[in-house]
Amino acid sequence: MIEPKLFKNLYNLEHKPLKTYNFDLNNFKGFLKDFASPQNEIGKIIHVAGTNGKGSVVGIISNILKESSFKVGTYISPHIKQVNERVKINGKNISDRNFKKYEKLIYEKIKDRKKHYRTFFEAVTTLAFLYFKEKKVDYSVIEVGLGGRLDSTNVVENSISVITKIDFDHTNLLGKTLEEIAYEKGGIIKNEGVVFTFKQKKKVLKILKSIAKERKSKIFIIDGSNYKKEEGGFIYKNLFYRFKYPYSYQIENAILSIEVANYLGIKQKYIKKGIENFHIEGRLEVVSKTPFVIVDGSHNPSAIERSLKELKILYPKKKINTVSIFMADKDYLKSVNILKRYASKVFLTQINFFRCVKAKDYKNIEGVKIFKSPNEAFKNAIEKNSIILFIGSFYFVEKAKKIVRSYGY
Repeated sequence: MIEPKLFKNLYNLEHKPLKTYNFDLNNFKGFLKDFASPQNEIGKIIHVAGTNGKGSVVGIISNILKESSFKVGTYISPHIKQVNERVKINGKNISDRNFKKYEKLIYEKIKDRKKHYRTFFEAVTTLAFLYFKEKKVDYSVIEVGLGGRLDSTNVVENSISVITKIDFDHTNLLGKTLEEIAYEKGGIIKNEGVVFTFKQKKKVLKILKSIAKERKSKIFIIDGSNYKKEEGGFIYKNLFYRFKYPYSYQIENAILSIEVANYLGIKQKYIKKGIENFHIEGRLEVVSKTPFVIVDGSHNPSAIERSLKELKILYPKKKINTVSIFMADKDYLKSVNILKRYASKVFLTQINFFRCVKAKDYKNIEGVKIFKSPNEAFKNAIEKNSIILFIGSFYFVEKAKKIVRSYGY
């Protein structure tokens, strides 16, 4: 969540947005000119879009570059514990002091909200650009917030574009078909640039190839499934990479990152070290062995199904009981149906967050158990020989961990 005491001005942008807002990159570029266009002075840029896996790919690439002794700015969203997590240099969050310094500069420009309105995401994106410019980073690895074509991060130029797996999400904004969504995600491909993506659905690749051809960009299509799992890691192109995550989708994210690093000319010893030392929260993260509790930030139907399939493969003899919240702007009914298909018991609950679906709004869904309190949902989900899986939103990850700790696990 965003901390109102520390960052009350940006907090108000998130919690009290204008009802209508026209996303216009030229308008945002004009705003950035007031700060001398910092996005043009943040080193070499790697820009990452996609439906699932963006945060992991950003994290792995950043870690590889850091191990290669580069100064690396990393910009991600959303955050799990505190807003500082969104802006890092060499894996270290921006300090409260620096965050507040830049927040004050930005807020002076936008405090008259009727004349100079900016969204929370635009404000934090500006803050990241200013910080990376001041610290003279060698690379900026930037995660798209939503979509790509009209995303605030898409003001960067001359970037290497990376597009992870594309599936249905934010259909109210990005389109109802995969082709429409791919067009929006592919909007980050630059003229005469380079783009890396996965081998994926033909209709998606057709759109990405078309955009790359139109913009005279070179496209590299990576087969993320071309690896062999080994104990403690995986083999890719006859090389062993030590990797702490046994999940297929996370290995695929590592492979995409390896290919980007190879293109940049990074030595194998640094690639291997970056992958071995990579850590990320909220991706099928085991937080307790007894009871067996896993926390996962998957929040759209395709990601939720992917995570459940992974658990079924890794733990075929265990039942899965899920405890979930969802954001109201997600296709949560489809996600709940997927949970019901894979889980033994489905518990739906709520947290105190303005975007969260309320427990009462689940009342017409059959085959689920509904609790106003996530603590109560967790207590009821504990059973012998079962996995308790907290899933449905990154906004639930830290709350879930606190609940588990509160019971002494």
